Amino acid sequence: MMKNIIDKISAHLRQRMHDQVIAAAPWYVGDPCYIIPDDDWGEFCDLTYKHSKRSKSMHIDSVIDWHGQKITVWTNGGDGTWSFHGLESANGKTSFGVDAGIFCVINLNKLPSHQTEINDGILFETEPDLYVDDDIVYLNDQHDDSVQECEGWRCRRIITPDEALCCQYGNCDEGCDTCFECSCCEECGESECVCGEEE
Repeated sequence: MMKNIIDKISAHLRQRMHDQVIAAAPWYVGDPCYIIPDDDWGEFCDLTYKHSKRSKSMHIDSVIDWHGQKITVWTNGGDGTWSFHGLESANGKTSFGVDAGIFCVINLNKLPSHQTEINDGILFETEPDLYVDDDIVYLNDQHDDSVQECEGWRCRRIITPDEALCCQYGNCDEGCDTCFECSCCEECGESECVCGEEE
């Protein structure tokens, strides 16, 4: 009996804290399928499809009016998870998952209803800036963790980890195919040849 009372109180407190976080930080970033109620999901999809403006260069799926708020719906090739190392959010999350192939920014306080649990998505106190450029997802001008800045910003490119080049001898700075140079001797492996082969 006492356990049931404690469980009910705990559940009530968790819900109250959850509601307070959403009231203070209503800006949701993530897949709308996780917050739009199941009864409204079909209508949301119909509206999104009706206003579809897919553009490979812009990655905008559609721009819709949902209960008085203009929502830009983005896509980046399908499902997945986008993470942003070091991102500061109201709910402590630094990544969002995508299951419906789309994601957006929605003000939860302007919706007539939303899913009660926000299990996947990032919450902010003020409206965040979300966009996709050249297949890279940006949130508040921070690129997602699937890419990195070329070492030292020598060429100012954003590259995938596969594009990073390094010296096989460990002497030269890393770079990419635009800026990487290695002048190590192929025989001794030193940047200043000690074997005489490069003389």
